[in-house]
Amino acid sequence: MKSLSSTLNPAPVVSTHSNPTPVSLHKLVSRLMQSFCPLAVAKKSFIINDVDDSFQLHTDEQVLAFIVGNLLNNAISSSNAVCIRIEAVKHTTGVEVRVKNNGANFYSTVAHGFSEVLAAARSMGGTINIYNQKHEGTVITLSVAA
Repeated sequence: MKSLSSTLNPAPVVSTHSNPTPVSLHKLVSRLMQSFCPLAVAKKSFIINDVDDSFQLHTDEQVLAFIVGNLLNNAISSSNAVCIRIEAVKHTTGVEVRVKNNGANFYSTVAHGFSEVLAAARSMGGTINIYNQKHEGTVITLSVAA
């Protein structure tokens, strides 16, 4: 298994609000899916929103949308005829948002020119990890503290 892990030093959350409002991750992913639907159709791919309806994050919605949207865009753009799955998992230490792609080229596309997404994750106090398994695809995980 190839692994590219970019662990960033936690940084304070950058937000225009003193207390970030709860963000429905399922709804956010659904809106992003709608905007990327034409690209997915052109690439003969499809997207599955596996985020629970009740899943919420207390964070800056614009920053989160930028990160997840970028991951989704890269997952669609870099492959043809693939399944892209978005899921979220809560742990005692934090939250993981995963974008999975069963295509072969996602890893190389995301591994290059990814500095803005890494900076956005850092602004949330998060990390991004990329795992690639030949013939099984790539999983990119955004991890943020609870």
